[in-house]
Amino acid sequence: TPEQIQRKLSAVFGQPWADLNGQLAILYGGIDSREVTERAADPSGAMGAIQRTLSNDVACKQTALDFSRKPAERRLFPNIEPDVLPGKSKEADANIRRAIVHLHQRVLGRYDAPDSKEVERTFQLFAGIVRDAANRKGLDAQENNACRQGLLAPVPDPNYTVRAWRGVVTYLLRQHEFLYE
Repeated sequence: TPEQIQRKLSAVFGQPWADLNGQLAILYGGIDSREVTERAADPSGAMGAIQRTLSNDVACKQTALDFSRKPAERRLFPNIEPDVLPGKSKEADANIRRAIVHLHQRVLGRYDAPDSKEVERTFQLFAGIVRDAANRKGLDAQENNACRQGLLAPVPDPNYTVRAWRGVVTYLLRQHEFLYE
């Protein structure tokens, strides 16, 4: 239900998704106790579209916001910095994998070993986004303006890792374990 997903978002990120209210909440299976008194029992195309929008928007804002905080105050990335690049060293790759394990625990509520296939899949996604962004000419080297809403200053992203972490968070928010626990 909209209420359940909002509670889950609040638990993971410290705040609900501001856009999931009113008519959007009704489309997501909510009720208003006046005109809509029964919840939609089966997932719909509208629910899927709302889930995609939610995951993109929440990941966009929360990733940049988290990296704008001091490491000790971060919920998502307390033990990794944006300058840690995949493929630079075994230590860097191990740090990225530990950050992924933390995200899997925080977002999906499960523990995956650093050498598990789930962590490897997420690591490859992260590394692929960094690689693809680095190969594109003229790509802005700071986090997208829409993702910085509410931040005092842009989050520098010269290595495109903040962008890649955003992609990872989007991926995790679209997982069945998060959406349908």
